[in-house]
Amino acid sequence: MIMTKIANLSLADLDARKASEGAFEFEYLQPDGETSGVFFSVLGGQSKIVQDEANRLINERRRKEAVQAAQAKTSRNTETYTSVENDVEFGQRLAAVRVVGWRGIKETFSPELALALCRSNQDIASQVLERSNDMANFMKPSSSIS
Repeated sequence: MIMTKIANLSLADLDARKASEGAFEFEYLQPDGETSGVFFSVLGGQSKIVQDEANRLINERRRKEAVQAAQAKTSRNTETYTSVENDVEFGQRLAAVRVVGWRGIKETFSPELALALCRSNQDIASQVLERSNDMANFMKPSSSIS
């Protein structure tokens, strides 16, 4: 016989956006899987700050593409495409905006240094994105489920 849990949750219990606003701290694992002593505090991928930055970057890209497309209509030699470098930068910015603090790094945290770190270490950027997108790190289990 399969037991079904009966939920008695409010909408607030399911508000992933609000839950994503609280920072989650994790330890950076080195490429060999060993702990590093470096800890990052990250926002969830559904937080307003992260979503606003993603929207800003996408809108900026679309504006540039629209200008390029308009220029291409008047010039035969204008290429209209988004470069790989632009895509990489986009991912680095999306990782960096999620970082709101750190421990175990000599330099004092700043958003600019977080971006520099995500640009210089893809492994860290990947772990930031992974932990930030895992809603289990932000949504607390409710005791309202029987």
